Amino acid sequence: MRIKKLRSKVFPSGNVRLNRGGKGKTDSDNLPIRRSHGYRKLSMIGALASVTILAAACGSSSTSAKSSSTTQKSTATTAASNVNLSSIKASLKKLEPVPQFSPPGPKINAAKLKGDKMVAIDCAPSAAPPVQTTQGVVAAGKVAGINVTVLAGATQDIPQEIKFFDQAINSKPVAIISVGCVPQLLQVPFQAAKTAGIPIIASDDMGPTIGAPGQGGGSLVYGVAAQPMASEGTILAKEIAVNGPANAKIGFVSTNDIAGSPQIETAFKAGLAKYCPGCKIEDVANVDASLWVTSLAQTISSMLSSHPNLNYLIPVFDGQAPFVASALGSSSADKSIKVITTQGSVGAAMGDVQKGLFFSDVGTSSTWVGWAAMDQAMRAALKLPPESNPILPIRLVTASTLKGVNPSSDAAIYGTSYVAGFKKLWGLP
Repeated sequence: MRIKKLRSKVFPSGNVRLNRGGKGKTDSDNLPIRRSHGYRKLSMIGALASVTILAAACGSSSTSAKSSSTTQKSTATTAASNVNLSSIKASLKKLEPVPQFSPPGPKINAAKLKGDKMVAIDCAPSAAPPVQTTQGVVAAGKVAGINVTVLAGATQDIPQEIKFFDQAINSKPVAIISVGCVPQLLQVPFQAAKTAGIPIIASDDMGPTIGAPGQGGGSLVYGVAAQPMASEGTILAKEIAVNGPANAKIGFVSTNDIAGSPQIETAFKAGLAKYCPGCKIEDVANVDASLWVTSLAQTISSMLSSHPNLNYLIPVFDGQAPFVASALGSSSADKSIKVITTQGSVGAAMGDVQKGLFFSDVGTSSTWVGWAAMDQAMRAALKLPPESNPILPIRLVTASTLKGVNPSSDAAIYGTSYVAGFKKLWGLP
């Protein structure tokens, strides 16, 4: 998970915001307009004239509304006719094979760092992806001869995380790798690390942005190692366009205290407008990660009950899988609903895809993310520029691509090409 505590607004349902575009609270309040009414007596002639004018106005309004409706339908039809479904399907097909390693930057000499120490701080140890990322960091460090100390405690315990960063800074490592930490909530320790000359690599926070400060992590961050979440949002839209119907009704479950969620949602909406203009998001529900256990299944059940004819349900992260499965099992909604999600986490979610409960999952190996984080950390320690291409490859998995595959095996789903690839990139045997 890429956890990000936002300065959240308080909603009546306790951090659960329903349907941004329809029912429930919106991001801005719609205040009623107060109208003043003046009354005066009308003569019979005046009244008749008013009726005549009103009738003419109503007729004009009706004509205008019909014209507007016709224009909107024409625009949507034109947009739909411009969508090349064969091309989109082909682009998705290319994402189905096991991804292969591509160097994210120039070669480096890792031998220069042999015996040095780094610290990995896991701010979300209760979530599977950060745990796997941390394991990847440790494994990559072992290959490079770097001593990696792991600091992990309660998930998103900011005071404890600050202590971890203080501890890490005092140990004077050549780099710090934050896993699932939120730079915006840790500005003081991040600044302290920068002042001490210790670079920080932000992993499992949000997708990298080439050219942005800290590759999207901010000016206090050296670089980012994370899944390309915006791309995953686009792929979700493409899947709906290809699998139809062209007027698909969609329910979206976001988790906006995880940084990548807004990235995915924004890209998904843009993708729908481009690839499936007739599709409609019927409901959006935001449930913070801290409320998944207590609220997520209930929120999804409520969405399915309010919109029984949904064609697609999109839990933004596949870590929501157990709660989605629970809601689907107790719902009377159309059983043909397709569940598509992101992250590609091995384990429960992949098992649901393999069994057909989920239609598909798109994401990146979290272990691979850990190796990429180590690559960034070594570049920082060697005082080199960060990776020139930090965008990690993604894979789209379905029941057919997972046939006969162990859903809990990262190597079985994503391969191990990155291990040999990074070793060669680092000049190691």
